[in-house]
Amino acid sequence: MAKKGIYKRGNIWWIHYTGLDGRQIKETSRSTKFRDAEALLIQRKHQVQQGQRPEVIRVKDSNFRELAEKYEEFCQHQRGFRNKKSLLKMMREDFGMLPLKFFTLEFVEQYQMKLRSSGLSEGTVNRRIGCLKNMFTKAVDWKLASASMCTEVHKVKMFRETMKRDRFLSRDEIDRLLAACGTDMQQQHLKPIIIFAVHTGCRKEEVLSIKWSQVDLEHGFITLYKTKNTELRKIPINEPLREMLNGLPRKDGVPHVFFNFKTDKRFLDLKRSFRTAADNTGFGNDVVFHTLRHTFASHLVMAGVDIATVSRLMGHKTLAMTMRYSHLAPNHLSKAVDALAGALKMPPTPTSSEGSAEPTKSDSTQSEKEGP
Repeated sequence: MAKKGIYKRGNIWWIHYTGLDGRQIKETSRSTKFRDAEALLIQRKHQVQQGQRPEVIRVKDSNFRELAEKYEEFCQHQRGFRNKKSLLKMMREDFGMLPLKFFTLEFVEQYQMKLRSSGLSEGTVNRRIGCLKNMFTKAVDWKLASASMCTEVHKVKMFRETMKRDRFLSRDEIDRLLAACGTDMQQQHLKPIIIFAVHTGCRKEEVLSIKWSQVDLEHGFITLYKTKNTELRKIPINEPLREMLNGLPRKDGVPHVFFNFKTDKRFLDLKRSFRTAADNTGFGNDVVFHTLRHTFASHLVMAGVDIATVSRLMGHKTLAMTMRYSHLAPNHLSKAVDALAGALKMPPTPTSSEGSAEPTKSDSTQSEKEGP
């Protein structure tokens, strides 16, 4: 039997209660679960008792496209905006003008499983769902959705991401990738960018946004101001990197190290050119631009550089993050264990033949004293 003040319309539970002015207020819980409606009713009654006027948000005219446009404008000055913009574009194609009230727990879970079954990884799906959750959080602030609608979306559980070993390139693979960059105008910009990434461990945006004012060839270091962790980071310039930077063409009025020779603008992305080079090398989809960052860290560790130093060069806040990126190859682990075996090697144990050797003079004297 339904509790007083809670009733059902179709599959959705509704509530009704008395407002501050003595009038009856009817409100949908936007949920097919009785306990959600019960919790909402308790909340509304408590608000009335405290002298507050419950704000019943009308969202029948609010749709996903409206929310997406407002959210994109809100995020445009945030770090990682280009990634969010890409996510919003894909979700606009998926949802279009769909009213926000349709985003129930069941609906979003079905969307989540649809993405996963299409071949997307757990992490990629989680980024999409995470963005959707944040959108509904802001939708409540902007009066485009009710708190109960936001709760429905936030109930969706994220996938547990499978931890995979980070792919990194061997020395031979680096050479093959550089050789695949080509010599034509469409591809020649890629080779120096790859060299820069491999020798600095910078993230893609850090590489593409680098300016000559950040490069100090005289003292031999590069300064990064805009990093993921918003902390200044200095990276030493080694000889291969110095040689590459000295050979790069410069143009008056163009501040960026890497730029499009036709437009004089910095590169915004390298998806097409890098994918072409990786495919021509035969690496497949497991090698992406971020693989170059893994390569930097992994080769440092394999060269004997301590984890704390690698962590500073990578710009990580914790050593645990560095351990994930800077894994050791199995043969290096074996060498480490072999080195331990050498350090702890015990002196040889006497054999049985050695035990029957002629007694020393002191031993003979001792035997004579003991007698039969």
